[in-house]
Amino acid sequence: MKRNVSCSWWMLVLLTVLIAPAGTGWAQVQQPHRFEREQKNSDDYYNVISLKQEGLALYRERDKYKNNNRIWELLLLDTALQEKRVVELEIKERYKMIGYEVVPGNLYFLYRTGETTRNDFELVHITLASGESTRYSIKPDLDFKLTHFCKADGSFAFGGYVNNEPAIFLYKLSTGNIKVVPGFFQKDTELVDLRTNQNGTFNTVTIDRGTKGERNMMFRTFDGGGELLLEDRVPIDENRTLQTGITSTLEREDLVLMGTWGERNSKQSNGFYSVVVDPFNEQKKIRYVSFGELTHYLEYLSPKRMKKIQEDTRADLADNKIPNYINYVMPFKLNEYRDGYLLLAEVYTPSSNLNPYYSNPYYYNPYSYSPYGTYGMYGPGYYYPGMGRMYRPYAYGNNVKNNDDIKSSETVLLAFDATGKVKWDHSLKLEDIKLPSVEQVADFSLNNGHVHMLYKNESDLMVKSIPLKEDTTQLLQEKIKLLDPVDEIRSEKSGEGSVRHWYDNTFYVWGYQTIRNVARSTDRVRDVFYINKVVVH
Repeated sequence: MKRNVSCSWWMLVLLTVLIAPAGTGWAQVQQPHRFEREQKNSDDYYNVISLKQEGLALYRERDKYKNNNRIWELLLLDTALQEKRVVELEIKERYKMIGYEVVPGNLYFLYRTGETTRNDFELVHITLASGESTRYSIKPDLDFKLTHFCKADGSFAFGGYVNNEPAIFLYKLSTGNIKVVPGFFQKDTELVDLRTNQNGTFNTVTIDRGTKGERNMMFRTFDGGGELLLEDRVPIDENRTLQTGITSTLEREDLVLMGTWGERNSKQSNGFYSVVVDPFNEQKKIRYVSFGELTHYLEYLSPKRMKKIQEDTRADLADNKIPNYINYVMPFKLNEYRDGYLLLAEVYTPSSNLNPYYSNPYYYNPYSYSPYGTYGMYGPGYYYPGMGRMYRPYAYGNNVKNNDDIKSSETVLLAFDATGKVKWDHSLKLEDIKLPSVEQVADFSLNNGHVHMLYKNESDLMVKSIPLKEDTTQLLQEKIKLLDPVDEIRSEKSGEGSVRHWYDNTFYVWGYQTIRNVARSTDRVRDVFYINKVVVH
């Protein structure tokens, strides 16, 4: 990951300090705790999972065997980054990790044998308090391309494709029974989202991808047994297509779907959309907003370019035309809060002429790379909806090859009211972030009327603080804190590590560093994996 801090960031920081009013409440960044583990060249990298107030889970594959099985290490930390427990899981050599799911007090790992789409699954359930594990062998007997999975009450819902048609089946944990959910298996249709609600039900979203006739978005809610509870069909405008979609999870009373839209057959997006689910309102429509209508979305461009796009957008809308400014943008998180909904997305540019939205058979699905975690405005609830994600997407689901750089330019946060109308937007420019695939770079928190947006640039934390009731912003750059005052960072491994929201106003940042300590008589240089707890006030 190439991350270079240009002078533009420092100029923005200085300008913010000079123009901020005296009464502005300044944000403060604290790093109260740090975890380190020696990292050898032969060691695999850690993957980090948020358990909210239960701490963090670190896992990795080890070059270690027992009973002819490969050992996977699971390391559990508390919120002070103190080690609570180490669990060693024996996993068959041919089993590959493809996903995980978090439920309070429990962690689930999903494995699949080999690389083909006909192989069986193994689900490993770890009880966090004891470290005990239970295994479930799941044999769907289908040529099934998995794209989504989540826990729904006493079952697991698996979403994907059979013969390029969307399919969902349920695996009931108590009995081992498999049930195929009816109503899918339709040609020219994409499964856009499958997500658990706070009450243990789950949502599905499918979108017509046909080139002829009327096209619709179909929203359904099922109980944990696969019984249909709600169905809502929404027509899609003739000249537009819905590219991505994330559903809310019933932290609020209403269900909504939000994502990106573009013109038909376009590889890039024209803006964002929202729709409130209401099967009893046949007159409802999808709300579309173009990028040029937003206040801060275009701030990663030059002021002159931004002004021109906004003027052209207003002119196009006045003439009842679709504004022609397009770019690549991926939504990652949809959070619910007191006043509505918050959508986090990032602008990026692929280095080669490919379409990152397309996977197989239709559009690229962001679920495989992201959104996990919900903003706990109403408490954790029974589930942590959306915290399960695909860890190792199959080759057929990833058209972005490792040698193709993705340049991430900006993180944008949009607030919608209860009707799906945009209330405000804010953005954070990313300085030369390059990744091998489309991945989330930054994250945010919303506390006491302040939005805090963070990302990691090499060994620095970049922070933007926005008081929503004031027309000001504050930019901060903080060095990632080390254990010892005489420690110094010699290098930071590029392409590994990031920052994520943890809980409340707390984040965690992780990565790999080579550290030198001149006070030591021996072993002055060490290579470490680290996690820092970051609190923004």
